[in-house]
Amino acid sequence: MTKMEDNEDDARLGRLLAMAPALAVPEALERRILADFDRIAARRGFAKALRRAADLIWPGAPVWQPAMAFALSLMIGLGVAAFAPLEPSPDESAFAVDIDITAQGG
Repeated sequence: MTKMEDNEDDARLGRLLAMAPALAVPEALERRILADFDRIAARRGFAKALRRAADLIWPGAPVWQPAMAFALSLMIGLGVAAFAPLEPSPDESAFAVDIDITAQGG
């Protein structure tokens, strides 16, 4: 389909919808739907807790940005820990101080 055909179809659909009669929704059903919406919106959940935690760390940012910043810093820390030598190699000099605290002058 071309762009012009899409526009013609959209216009035709718009005219058909404009001619369709509007259905009346019973007031009791509308109240029940709105009450359910308020109840669901007030419910506490993992997503809301995650959003609040993300706003404490990085206010106004999407949730993925603080999560990615944390994941990146974790990966950098693990990379440094994995590749850092735990003991000095034999060709490196190590300096240690040994103090004898039992021999006190007195």
